Amino acid sequence: MSAARGAGLRERLWWSPRPSPGDRLLGAPLLLAEGLFRAGAAARGALHDAGVLSSKQATVPVISVGNLAVGGAGKTPVALAIAGRLLGAGRRPAVLSRGYGATRGDDRVVSDGERLLLDAAAGGDEPVLLARRLPGLRVLCGPDRARLAPVAVAAGADVLLLDDGFQHRRLRRDLDVVVLDASNPWGNGHCLPFGPNREPRSALSRAGLVWLTHADRAGAGELDALRALARDFTGNDPIDSRHAARDLTNGRLEGSIPLSELAGRRVGLLTGVARPENVRRTVEGLGAKVVGEYPFPDHHRFSEREVVAAMEAVRREGGEWMVTTEKDAVRLPEAVAGDPRIFAVRIDAEVLRGEEVLGAALCAALLGGSTE
Repeated sequence: MSAARGAGLRERLWWSPRPSPGDRLLGAPLLLAEGLFRAGAAARGALHDAGVLSSKQATVPVISVGNLAVGGAGKTPVALAIAGRLLGAGRRPAVLSRGYGATRGDDRVVSDGERLLLDAAAGGDEPVLLARRLPGLRVLCGPDRARLAPVAVAAGADVLLLDDGFQHRRLRRDLDVVVLDASNPWGNGHCLPFGPNREPRSALSRAGLVWLTHADRAGAGELDALRALARDFTGNDPIDSRHAARDLTNGRLEGSIPLSELAGRRVGLLTGVARPENVRRTVEGLGAKVVGEYPFPDHHRFSEREVVAAMEAVRREGGEWMVTTEKDAVRLPEAVAGDPRIFAVRIDAEVLRGEEVLGAALCAALLGGSTE
């Protein structure tokens, strides 16, 4: 599985605070490219700050959920939590997403709030997951979310939620929420392509709120340092949360199975996410014995052959089930999604600290206090 091997090298290089000499040697050509990337990102940011690159103002409040790193921080559960709060408050939110990894790159409606109109291949895995988890949520995708905004408002949205929107500055926002994995917020500390970061940590000065995921996996000292950093950059205490497994569902994301069914089972892990080690920790924490791991790059569209090969490898190791994530399950080929041995873990972002801060920030954003 060449894709899996490539994912393994990238994981080791990007997410280890001190990559091995061998991995650093393999990644050495990327250091020059990192310098060019940093220069380009800094120039683009300066043009936005100077007003040379303009930002459009929507007619409704705009809340962005993004991160500094490329995947792995747990942004999707945070977006689900915020969208769920907006729906619960009687608002009519619409998610605007780039739809990364989809086969289509045009402007499109994934969900109109009543029906799911596209599958993960056409709409993108995260947009489809958001629409499936939250009935009533409108989800639109396209390369320019400033262009999508009036479309969503015309369809009835009264607040816009930018998915992965921190670097998308063409649309002004009333609140920028930046998600950091408290257990490993910066990886190796480098920017793309040598490291996982799209911007240096100083970019947090544009944020209105920092959301620390996996706070339960961070040391007390590291957590206190991140909280102080968040306050210094944003003026607000951060939100602390943990990834709480809700239940299991089958490969078609139908039905609910108690988490207790994992206890004592020998399972394989099939993942196409940025940080597969987080999935392993979750599954092992639920009492399962992981007998094989089959990681692919983030947003990877699984082929039937890849899934069948992984299932056969698990069977040879005496495994009973193949476990994947909810986001990965939406990308399973139809021919194998119904296999009774495949299960997905559903995850929620459980707020541990900062509920009042979150409520106040959302209320201020809905009143239209721009942070740009």
